[in-house]
Amino acid sequence: MVARTTMVRKPLPPIWYVCPRFKHLSWTMIGEKHVRELTKYMQIEWIEETALPTIMLISRPLVIMHPYFYPFQKFEWSLKRKVSQMDALIGIDVADSDRISDYAVKLTEYATALIVPSNFAKQSYLRSGVKIPIHVLPQGVDPEWVHAQKRNPQRFTHLAELKRKRKLKLIHAWVLHSAWRKGLDILLRFYARLLEEYNNVLLVLKSAWGVGYFLETIERIPKPTDVGDTDQTFYQMAHRLEGRVDKGWLTEEEKMELFDLVDLYVLTARGGGFEHPPLECLARGTPVIGPKGGSWEDYLPEWALVPSHIDGQPLPGNPIHVGNGVEMDIEKAVDKAVDILENEDDYKARVREHVEQVILKQFIWSKIGEELRDIIYTYV
Repeated sequence: MVARTTMVRKPLPPIWYVCPRFKHLSWTMIGEKHVRELTKYMQIEWIEETALPTIMLISRPLVIMHPYFYPFQKFEWSLKRKVSQMDALIGIDVADSDRISDYAVKLTEYATALIVPSNFAKQSYLRSGVKIPIHVLPQGVDPEWVHAQKRNPQRFTHLAELKRKRKLKLIHAWVLHSAWRKGLDILLRFYARLLEEYNNVLLVLKSAWGVGYFLETIERIPKPTDVGDTDQTFYQMAHRLEGRVDKGWLTEEEKMELFDLVDLYVLTARGGGFEHPPLECLARGTPVIGPKGGSWEDYLPEWALVPSHIDGQPLPGNPIHVGNGVEMDIEKAVDKAVDILENEDDYKARVREHVEQVILKQFIWSKIGEELRDIIYTYV
């Protein structure tokens, strides 16, 4: 008789998840999901990132630091002294371009391992010379994002009424910060060109600031030659965004409502480690297009990727992200947008198929939580 054996997990040290807790940041939102999922398997202490440099480490915790680079930029002298008092240090961060700096590579040497949200980010780190293990752990959605019924407008009734009265197609994008990296200038050039081909469209822009910041940002963007010869033309484009959403943080229900209302999400980012809103929009059944060559290739279907070319730095002057990004081909993007808007039922069917075959299998938070759990066990 053969004795049965079972795998016994090692006892876990204290697990600390270090992340911004008191700000509305993308780090915080993703961190909340990670902590929620990990609590299914282990006890987690969620530590505010600014507190870590001042805490005495007596219990030898395994520390997950999210983000990784920013705290080390600010508190390297203090944090490097604490690394030897940790059971392990796992950093979570992104790559906003195709390379990180030598300084960033040096900072990674304090960590036991790194977690990045995309294969693009992993290749950027490897290309730059990072030697420690790198794990790809994507961002995700809850199943409710896929299965919940389409929401009737409550928060965005004004957009719904505008869309109904003028028989509009709503083009959607998010530019919460880093206007150059997010490709705000590319977005406006795309919109101006699309209006020439398809005049019953309206760009709905989700921003974190009001009109004043928006126009100030426009002033800093080089004026492209293909939207007119005068600055006035460019400013008029900005003012045409009459359906733009510019108020604060949205709840998940409000985001669902907005993504249900729009007809196409346009991602014009030059760089970024993942770009979460397009994934959420896909989960709600709305088509998305974006430039070929970025981190979003992990979750966008092939038909959604628009030809692009290598562009300059998405974050000029940044001490961490020093490589190049991509810029989508405006004409190809307009052609694809028109095709989607004129064949909406066909593309929504394609989105549903992609969600069933890819999103529900790879980009659901419960599955991502299991993967994060297994990464932690690897380094105990």
